[in-house]
Amino acid sequence: MDFEFVDHNYELVRIKTEIEIIGFHSIYYLEFDKNFYHTPESHNFWELIYVDSGRMVAVTNGIGTTVNRGHALFHRPAEPHAHISNKEEPHSVLVISFSCDDKNEIMNFFDKKIFRLEKNSMEILSLFLSEVKSALGEAPGSYEKRSMITGLNNARLGSLQLLQCYLVEFLLLLMRNGEDSIRPIVRSESSKRIAKNSLIEAIKSYLEDNIDLTFSLDDICEKFSVGKSYLCKNFREATGESPINYFIKAKAEKAKRLIVEGDYNITQIAEKLGYKSVSHFTRTFTKVTKLSPLAYKQSIKR
Repeated sequence: MDFEFVDHNYELVRIKTEIEIIGFHSIYYLEFDKNFYHTPESHNFWELIYVDSGRMVAVTNGIGTTVNRGHALFHRPAEPHAHISNKEEPHSVLVISFSCDDKNEIMNFFDKKIFRLEKNSMEILSLFLSEVKSALGEAPGSYEKRSMITGLNNARLGSLQLLQCYLVEFLLLLMRNGEDSIRPIVRSESSKRIAKNSLIEAIKSYLEDNIDLTFSLDDICEKFSVGKSYLCKNFREATGESPINYFIKAKAEKAKRLIVEGDYNITQIAEKLGYKSVSHFTRTFTKVTKLSPLAYKQSIKR
């Protein structure tokens, strides 16, 4: 039987790519204790944070806001941010860092909003995590190893593309689910207090852990992505000192301990504490303790 082919001139409807995911930078699932805090950071890609259990405080451009279980938020490229436990309970999070087409302004929809996930969004996120586990064995569970997803390059056929599809579907569903599932990022007094206290404690720990280095106020502000006036005001309220004076006094306390232990001479102690010269160390120590290092050493021997 012969068939006659008829050209019906079917029109091709091309697919418009609303959101184009170019690739992933990190994918990890972590559990944090109630005292977790990380130094503020910023990067040139988007970051999605989903709170799977507990509650956390997200600090965005200095604004602290509480994010509850079942909620998600985004950090846009170059946006300074940090994540903090609420000091009351542990929490676990799924974090997905990704790059997308910079020319597409549709991603502005996700800026400065918190999303309560509906059932359909949760199902897609679950499929995403299952594919990550299938590709990598499991999502990285160490904060220090959160960027180690190079194994995806050698994953089973289609894993990366499936992850891309799941994430695009997830984002589109968030846009479709309606305003009832969205709230703006708003600073609460409790979140503000937690963010401020955590920042001050983190800076104190950082200075004490790096007692052998030298910092300026600009160095500290850059490290923690805060302004000078904000840092000095809140640090003084918490400690009674400016950050630099606190650091100088911490160096003096460390020097006193080293002098008491007697394992190093004054020159060696000055070097261990990052002073450029013994004379600089002596002047600073004397100003803080009202005794020179040698006089303090002699007072210990009495």
